[in-house]
Amino acid sequence: MTKKEFVEFWIKQLTSEGIKLFPDDFLESAEIKSIKIPAKTLIPGSELFGTFEVITTDGEVVALAENYSEAKYYVYSSLQRKSELKLPVDKNLIPPIVKRYEQYIDNLMQEISKDFRRKFPDTKESNPVTEILKTLNLMRY
Repeated sequence: MTKKEFVEFWIKQLTSEGIKLFPDDFLESAEIKSIKIPAKTLIPGSELFGTFEVITTDGEVVALAENYSEAKYYVYSSLQRKSELKLPVDKNLIPPIVKRYEQYIDNLMQEISKDFRRKFPDTKESNPVTEILKTLNLMRY
């Protein structure tokens, strides 16, 4: 198996299992409100007086988040490139939702890394986890 075949295998494997989507698969029974956002990739911006900017890759400020977890919530939600963001009405639910998503991504990363080390024990090549996640439009801050 080549590294390219390994990447293709994992992409196919995760796609067939069904990738969890943020935030939909992590909201559980939280009451939500919808907010209009640009259907673009969002990134965390600067911290301003205790709030965090959420910006587009063009530098347009989209939101001011009360904390870094909320900023990451916006960023992870933007991966779907939808023009509407589902935000919990109770903002105290945001940190645990983000944490559950990050644990999900961490588990995927560990599983892929472990398999890579097992199949390529003597390789000096870089681990393809980032490439696989990027192809599947998944991210971890």
